[in-house]
Amino acid sequence: MAGPTTDDATRPQDAMFLSTVLQSAPVPLWVIDEDGLVALANDAALRFLGHRQGTDLRGGASHDLLHRHRPDGSPYPTHECPIIHAKQPLASSEWFVTRAGDVRPVQWSTRPVPGTGSVLLSFASLGPLPAGPGGGRRALVPPRATREETRARLLRQMQQAITARFTDPSFSPATLADDAHLSVRSVQAIFAEVGTSPAAEIRLHRLEHARVLLAQGQSVQWACHASGFQDVGSFARAYRQHFGFAPSRTRGA
Repeated sequence: MAGPTTDDATRPQDAMFLSTVLQSAPVPLWVIDEDGLVALANDAALRFLGHRQGTDLRGGASHDLLHRHRPDGSPYPTHECPIIHAKQPLASSEWFVTRAGDVRPVQWSTRPVPGTGSVLLSFASLGPLPAGPGGGRRALVPPRATREETRARLLRQMQQAITARFTDPSFSPATLADDAHLSVRSVQAIFAEVGTSPAAEIRLHRLEHARVLLAQGQSVQWACHASGFQDVGSFARAYRQHFGFAPSRTRGA
C-alpha cells in the first residue's frame, strides 16, 4: 500500500503553521463561521476587547461578543448587524464593546474564507494612540463615557447629519438611524430628551431653507424641491402651519 503523498503529509503542518501565524498576528483577526459563531479570535483581538490572552471564545455568539449593545446602551439586534451577514468583502466603521462594557469606535473589514462559509473579520481602533512613558505609544484604553455624555454626543452628530443632508428628498429619520447604527426608536428617544423629534428637525431645516429661497425670489415649486420636499401641496401645508401664511406671501414680500 502506498504511503501518504508529500501534499498529504505536509497538510497538517501547513495548517498548524497558518493557525500560529493568525494567532500571533499584530492585527486583530476574528473568524465567524456560517452559523454566526466565533471560529477563531487571535491574541490581538482578545487584547482589544479586554479578554485575557489564551481565552477561548470559539463557539460563542460573534455578534454578542463584539457589540452586544449600541453606544447608547440600547439593544443591538443581530439581524441589524452588517458584519454577521457579510457574504462579500465589506469595510465600514462600527462600535465594539469590550468585556468591561466600554464602547470603542473601530474601522473593520470582512473577507469571505473560500470554501468554508466563514468570514474573516479584521478591525482596528479609530481613536488616536496617546503617548506612553518615554514617548512611546501605548494601547488606547478610553475612559467610559456616561450614558448622558454618549447620548449628547450622538445627538450632536445626528444634528450635524441633518444640517448636511436635509435637502435630499430621500433623507428621513430611518436614514438618520441607519447612518448612526441606531434603531429609529432609539433616535426618537434621544431627540425627545430635548423636546423634539428627528422628523420635526428635518422638516424645520427644510422650511427655513425654503423661506430663504422664496425671499430671494425663487418660485414656490423651486423652493419646495430645492429644500427636500417631494410635492408642492405637502410643502405649502407645512409652510402655512409653521409660519402662519402661504409660501407665496414670502415670495411677494
